[in-house]
Amino acid sequence: MKRIIFAVMFVVALSVAQTCAARDVWVAHWDSEGIDVYADDNSIRGDVAQSGTRYFKVTTKFVRGGKVQQVVNWTFSKHRDDMWRYETNTMSGGHTTVVIPRSPLFEFCMGKLGWSYRIVDMWYY
Repeated sequence: MKRIIFAVMFVVALSVAQTCAARDVWVAHWDSEGIDVYADDNSIRGDVAQSGTRYFKVTTKFVRGGKVQQVVNWTFSKHRDDMWRYETNTMSGGHTTVVIPRSPLFEFCMGKLGWSYRIVDMWYY
């Protein structure tokens, strides 16, 4: 009887732990590098500053052959009418790069945040 109770408690604890854990969502495969990119669904955080700057942050894992190669933290930002830009913890500081459509990571995060964007020419606005 104790074994049955222990087994039931273990299954319940395991299911609760799985619902509370971060969820990695596959968002892209980079053929040139053989990398799968996973976004940590629980890490997506967005805000709008008083200056009108919108930004969001997300943590990703780069996976090759089933093994995590690198954890990369991204910050995407948009200043008023400017195009969306990003920087990562792997970039040498002080500059941002323009986000080029079709970015699966950018579009996944925007969808999760419920934010809209538009593509004009070769840029996200």
